[in-house]
Amino acid sequence: MNKEISFIIIDDSELDCYVTEKFLQRANQNLIIKTFNDAQEALELIRENNNKNEVIPTIILLDLQMPVMSGFKFVEEFEKISAEIQKKYVIIVLTVLSSSNDPKDIYKILTFKTVKSIVEKPLTTEKLTSLLKHVPLSGGK
Repeated sequence: MNKEISFIIIDDSELDCYVTEKFLQRANQNLIIKTFNDAQEALELIRENNNKNEVIPTIILLDLQMPVMSGFKFVEEFEKISAEIQKKYVIIVLTVLSSSNDPKDIYKILTFKTVKSIVEKPLTTEKLTSLLKHVPLSGGK
C-alpha cells in the first residue's frame, strides 16, 4: 500500500476498531487512522474539518449495526454534507455477512451514492488490496 490514504474506522465494538486499526498499521505504518465507537462523533469531525485543504483521501470503514447512530443513519447524514466535502471520503461498509443479516440491508446500503463497497469482517490483506484497486481515490483534486 503506497498511496497516501487516511482511514476513519467507525464501529461500536472497541475490539473490532482495535483489530482493524492494528491490521492497517501493519499494512502501512505511516497511515493516519482515527477510530470512533460513536458514528455521531465521526460525523461531527468530518463536518468540522470541512475547511481544511486536505488532499489525502480518507476511507471510512463503517459498521452498519450500531446503537445510537446506525451505519444507515450515518450515511444519510453524510450525504447531506456538501459534495465538496463528500468527494474527500470513500465509504466502505465493514460487516459480518451471516444469515442473521437481512439481505435487504446490504441492498439498501449499496443504494447510497457515497457507499462504494461492502467488505466482510475481518479485513485481510487480500480484501484491502482489492478494495484499494476498485475504490476511486481522487485525492480531492
